[in-house]
Amino acid sequence: MPVSRPLGPAVRGGTLLACCAATATAAVLGAGLTPASGAVSGTSRTAAVATADTTADTTPPSTPGGLTLGPTAYVNGTVSLAWTPSTDDVAVTGYEVYAWTKGATSDAFTRVTASVNTSSATQVTALVSGLTAGRDYLFYVVAMDAVGNRSVPSLLARARAMTEPPSPSPSPGVDTTPPSAPYDLRSGTGPAPEYTALIWASDDPLGTATWYVFRRSSTAWEYAGYSSLPRTMASILGGGSFAFQVVAIDAAGNISGPSNAVTVPGYPGTSPSPSASVTPSETPPPSTCAVTYTAKSWPGGFTTDVVIKNTGSTPISGWRLQFAFPLDSQRVTTGWSATWAQSGTSVTATNLNWDKTINPGQTVRIGFNGAYSGSTNPSPSAFTLNGSVCATG
Repeated sequence: MPVSRPLGPAVRGGTLLACCAATATAAVLGAGLTPASGAVSGTSRTAAVATADTTADTTPPSTPGGLTLGPTAYVNGTVSLAWTPSTDDVAVTGYEVYAWTKGATSDAFTRVTASVNTSSATQVTALVSGLTAGRDYLFYVVAMDAVGNRSVPSLLARARAMTEPPSPSPSPGVDTTPPSAPYDLRSGTGPAPEYTALIWASDDPLGTATWYVFRRSSTAWEYAGYSSLPRTMASILGGGSFAFQVVAIDAAGNISGPSNAVTVPGYPGTSPSPSASVTPSETPPPSTCAVTYTAKSWPGGFTTDVVIKNTGSTPISGWRLQFAFPLDSQRVTTGWSATWAQSGTSVTATNLNWDKTINPGQTVRIGFNGAYSGSTNPSPSAFTLNGSVCATG
């Protein structure tokens, strides 16, 4: 089954060729992504709306379709994109382009300045410049109308920023070949109603790449976790529906093309009653967090559900959970709903953008799959959140 398809015809020596443009846009991304401060530049299609009452317009444009590589342009650090125009009940007035790359300072997609050309009735093109030459990026596009209604984002597309002199060619032995694209992405029942189980196929051997999962809401794409195995869990908390796509990233940072998309109904969830918060103790001073750690084990492996609760009176904005495994053999293999890291027996889980805020009385649910050796798989005994000791339950 073919699993890796080029996004466009312009490839020279494994490097994306983007094409000559009459003008170049300002540099917007260097070693990391920098948000664009102005509106998307370039020509925008507008329609004469002499009598329409646009203030009453609540219909968003249709989702941009078929995002792929655009016409070639030989400009260093540039990516050329193309997509099918969106439609609107009044008029589409512009597009925004967002990008993500491994190794940036943030896990978030960031809006980038793009020179957009809508002169064709069948294809919109955009020239994104100022990228890091030779680096792989993921992109998506959002359409807008005159009163600010925004479309559902397009599906993801992968592109490599053009490398042309004076940028040097890769040194001999440097890996510039991306992994194969994951395929046959499917969803299933998760360990709790607010999770979905994701599974996909890959032609790359285990251990040669890590799979990164991305989740689309009605407004944006966001990084949702990673897995060293071709399966994971992902949050669907928030109602509505979510689309998921997966890419493979190897040790050199090469990014594969995205998998097919799978759409999953969201789980609306409910906020716990403030009266259900943990009763504070007199001494020592009461903690402002509580952690419930539940592990389901089998010989050599386990899956863990971790619930973090804000038992204080003020919101937690940004969090980092820390704990230590009792055994040297215990380790995290796949995590979701947080960025997981392990050093020795010490484990940290850091919030993602979508779950960074925990209001008083509310909870965040995260989890991971793990491995261990021996006859027992004991649970950690203590947890800290942002350096403060949490109650356990």
